[in-house]
Amino acid sequence: MDYFETINSSKEAEIAYANWYYKLPDERKAKLFGDLFQFGLDMVRYNAKKENPFITEAGQMEKYVQYNLKDEFPAESFELIKNVLAGRSEKEWKQRFRKMKKQLGWTYDEMARYIGAESGNSLKASVSRKLPAFAKLAVCVFEALAEGKSTEGDG
Repeated sequence: MDYFETINSSKEAEIAYANWYYKLPDERKAKLFGDLFQFGLDMVRYNAKKENPFITEAGQMEKYVQYNLKDEFPAESFELIKNVLAGRSEKEWKQRFRKMKKQLGWTYDEMARYIGAESGNSLKASVSRKLPAFAKLAVCVFEALAEGKSTEGDG
């Protein structure tokens, strides 16, 4: 089967497009290419946020790499990329947690008292190592309430 039949396009239309594209200045071609890349990135971000509205920027980038670039890298390189992005994601969670803590005006000692932890220092150490899942959930609830979204789930 002919290429032009496969995509339901006439050869004349394809040649006209190729001629038009060829005559474009390099800056315009670069912008078209950049816009095409950005469209793909925006679609992955949109779908990732639809699946998880609280996903980090690094998490979105990891999804993009996974969906679009995974086959471009050897398995070891892809694992390294995932690990780097996971580290960045963890940093983003910590920043979001600290922002929440600051906006609420809470100290680590107060937070420890609220959750029944031994001390504010133990909570601070825990958060410094790796943000616990309960803290990430607290950030999600806080951000949802700040945006006026319902926190009522499906069960």
